[in-house]
Amino acid sequence: MDDTPQQQNVNVRSCGAVGDGRTLDTVAIQRAVDHCAGQGGGRVVLPSGTWLTGTVHLKSHVILHLEAGAVLRGSPDLADYAIDAEQDYAPGIIGPVLIFAKGCERTGITGTGVIDGDGNSFPKKMDSPRPVLVRFRDCIQVRVRDVTLRDGASWTIHAIGCRQVHYQDLTIHSVLQPTNDGLDIDGCEEVFVRGCSITTSDDAIALKATRTGHSCRDVLISDCRLSSYCQAIRVGPETLADIHRVTATNCIIVDTGMGGICVQAAHGGSIHDLIFNGFVMDRVSNPISVRLGGWRDGDENVKPWFLDDHRWQEGRVNDVLFANIRARVPSRYLEGTPKESHTFKNNEKTCITVTGTTATRPQRITFNQVEVTLPGGGTSADANREIPELDRQYPTPFMFGVPKAYGLFARHVDDLVLKEVRFRLESPDERPAVVCEDVRINRKKESP
Repeated sequence: MDDTPQQQNVNVRSCGAVGDGRTLDTVAIQRAVDHCAGQGGGRVVLPSGTWLTGTVHLKSHVILHLEAGAVLRGSPDLADYAIDAEQDYAPGIIGPVLIFAKGCERTGITGTGVIDGDGNSFPKKMDSPRPVLVRFRDCIQVRVRDVTLRDGASWTIHAIGCRQVHYQDLTIHSVLQPTNDGLDIDGCEEVFVRGCSITTSDDAIALKATRTGHSCRDVLISDCRLSSYCQAIRVGPETLADIHRVTATNCIIVDTGMGGICVQAAHGGSIHDLIFNGFVMDRVSNPISVRLGGWRDGDENVKPWFLDDHRWQEGRVNDVLFANIRARVPSRYLEGTPKESHTFKNNEKTCITVTGTTATRPQRITFNQVEVTLPGGGTSADANREIPELDRQYPTPFMFGVPKAYGLFARHVDDLVLKEVRFRLESPDERPAVVCEDVRINRKKESP
């Protein structure tokens, strides 16, 4: 994809933008986008300066280009934002949008400037409306490259129903709000994420399928550095459609408060054909978890935006490979991580978990050349405690409390493959390394 379909540059100053950080430049920036689109496309250029704006609607064949020293700052006033009327999943939280492209082709954002969401200007409450920094809805050929995105009020970049999406060499730092995701890849096809550095309070990279009939597939993640108060790479649990053909390779995960890699299906869709290869994790509270179950919010799914999990028993998780992974679990809370944001009380006794239910069974989950260093500290009481089923509880790496094993706990699983898996302890632990309940294990042998 050529970043400049037509070699035309439209400087926002020529359309009346001021760039002093105080004047609201929404109308002028939108005028530049519309003019550029009307001339067949090109780049809308933001030079050095601070450009205060509400919602900007991108158009086909138009690239928003932020030069060095340019800061595109979101307005602190929610009234300056348009609402994505089609956002029926958690609309109160992620309905408003700063930069929005809908049904576009060959569009995106480039340059070495900064997009600043001014996240501190909005209430820090889970159910409060807060703008997403960037959303691409039902677009084709999207590229976001080189820019820095920081201090969002909600999710950072949300692509939903898009095809041929490229994220390259991005820097995302967003930890001010409880729902500061990095990249949300939602029902998209042919997605490439390369060379990104992402630090977030919520999931750094999240793959999901929140619309029936819109699967998330053909995703490649490589050469990224990820850090999160929550989960670094999360596949699911929103699975109204399938998530498959995903490869993540050569990534570093550090300082992550819940899960390094989490694979979770909860709404009846299938997650399959995933490869996670060549990871180094350090100071990660739980390196890997796989969960196949439901996700019921209270007794009657009372929130109007909540995804209905009535098909949860139809869900599948199968053919997932974790290979060439080295991880270290910290022995205490991560320094600087707000404990009130998530439940960390059991992270000192965590382990890898692979769990289904009496009605759902992950299949063909493979661990090959995986080495995890854990703090130890488990007691005989921990080893003998009863683990509840929790068929329809919101999935997290710590949902079962202290596990019965210090290395791997598996339950209701078929064809679990363990090959060259090693667990190291920094202090004694009275639990066994591996506990399997209702599990069929395929212990692969070396070829003669």
